Amino acid sequence: MPKDIKNFVEFSLNLADTARQISLFYFKKKVKVINKDKVNFDPVTTADIKIQKKLNQIILETFPNHSIFGEEESFVRDGEYEWCIDPIDGTKSYIQGIPLWGTLISLSRDKKIILGLADIPALDERYLGYLNFSYKIKNKKKKKLKVRNTDKLSEVILNTTSPYVFANRKDQRSFEKLSLKTKSTRLGGDCYSYCLLADGLVDIVVESGLKPWDIRALEPIIINAGGIIRTWENKEIYNGGRIIACSNKKIFSESRSILTKEKPSQK
Repeated sequence: MPKDIKNFVEFSLNLADTARQISLFYFKKKVKVINKDKVNFDPVTTADIKIQKKLNQIILETFPNHSIFGEEESFVRDGEYEWCIDPIDGTKSYIQGIPLWGTLISLSRDKKIILGLADIPALDERYLGYLNFSYKIKNKKKKKLKVRNTDKLSEVILNTTSPYVFANRKDQRSFEKLSLKTKSTRLGGDCYSYCLLADGLVDIVVESGLKPWDIRALEPIIINAGGIIRTWENKEIYNGGRIIACSNKKIFSESRSILTKEKPSQK
């Protein structure tokens, strides 16, 4: 496995390089935007589609027996390996010129995530997690990632992309209760919030209604930096859902307790 994972790491870095060329070419330019949702605004751009198709082509040419689970296009194979790709996580940020969007790439073996990569092209930052490693690449230099160890909920920084895109109003209210217990709450991070957590700059990231491609790549980055990432139900994040990422187990336990606490019935 160590030899295989090194090959997969190099391959994933090449995938990220390819995706970055496409995404930066279209960034802050007039680009075709299609709404995928009849009710809410769920945009997809030419860049999203071109990245997905190109990465799929490269993966299938190199690993024809591997499955691909992508936000814009998937290929199912009867094998042990599955790539999961979000070509542009944070498409709303992308089309507004906000530089916090990223490309998410993960590889799972028998439904266990063994490699995760988050590339933030507009900031020239790349985050990678696998085996026991978690590091950031910037200006071609590697920096080991490590979460900070704030153990008081009243001193933590809480991030989310937006409570307005949570799965439902109940989850929004739960988030607001947690926010009142923290030192600071910041909105608008997309996948970059999780990278900041792994880099010791944020303590909690909470979201609701995530798809597998939104979150799988971020698990190895956070865990190997010393953090914890689970669902609100304290389950694995493999299938997405309601997510809590924290710098340590104490903060995770306290945050989850607030998020999942049921309102007492009125008698």
